[in-house]
Amino acid sequence: MKYASKSLRTFIQDFHLTNPAGADCFNATIDFIVGGINIKIESEVHIVTSYPDKSGMVYLLSRDIRIDELPTMFEDGKETFEYIPNNNLRIEGIHHKAGKYVVFISPENEVVTY
Repeated sequence: MKYASKSLRTFIQDFHLTNPAGADCFNATIDFIVGGINIKIESEVHIVTSYPDKSGMVYLLSRDIRIDELPTMFEDGKETFEYIPNNNLRIEGIHHKAGKYVVFISPENEVVTY
């Protein structure tokens, strides 16, 4: 089993996003940059830091995102993850329909508990 990359782990630690129940869920502002257009949404974010054969998964749980137009799941290693200290998590990748994109996930420092 692989564990999250250093950039993803540091992002979680710096923003205190770890939930005692074990699920890293929080509310965030999401900025998609696609084709020179900035699409801003609010979304709950779920991060899985240990997953068989993966090095970290990030899921956007907003119903405002149409999965056929923009990605809602990101895999560290498949997409490029970069943590900008005390600011946001930057994810860069290619979507089958949207093409090249950059996503910035900025936590609202509100960990969701279940």
